[in-house]
Amino acid sequence: MNTKDRLSLVLVGFGIWAAATAAYRQVGSVFFERSIVEYWLNVASTGGLYTLVFVGLMRWRRVEAKDWLQGAVCIALPGMIGEIPVLAGFAGLMSNMQPETAGRYAAFLFSGYSILLSFAWFTATREVRATGSQRLL
Repeated sequence: MNTKDRLSLVLVGFGIWAAATAAYRQVGSVFFERSIVEYWLNVASTGGLYTLVFVGLMRWRRVEAKDWLQGAVCIALPGMIGEIPVLAGFAGLMSNMQPETAGRYAAFLFSGYSILLSFAWFTATREVRATGSQRLL
């Protein structure tokens, strides 16, 4: 993966994070303050959506599978870093949700990033083993 790919993926990651954070700021209570079943359906479906979007981006950019972990890190880090001030100031920044919802929101974020990174790690590791290469990051 070249530097242009990395930078592009960081920018995409930032864009996805900014758009999702803005959306959850407006309608987050619909996703996080309903029943526990609806919450877990949101967690599972969003994790699947993250993975599908990621695979599409990697294929569109023609990134080799052995480099998918790098790609996932480039996409995830802007959001992970961006969520630090959001979660620290949750009550003021995410005013459409109850302050108690911060835990559910944080767990949702953690699960999404974990699913994405785990999938990319698994895919890259499988490719490295298949080709005999030694490099993951």
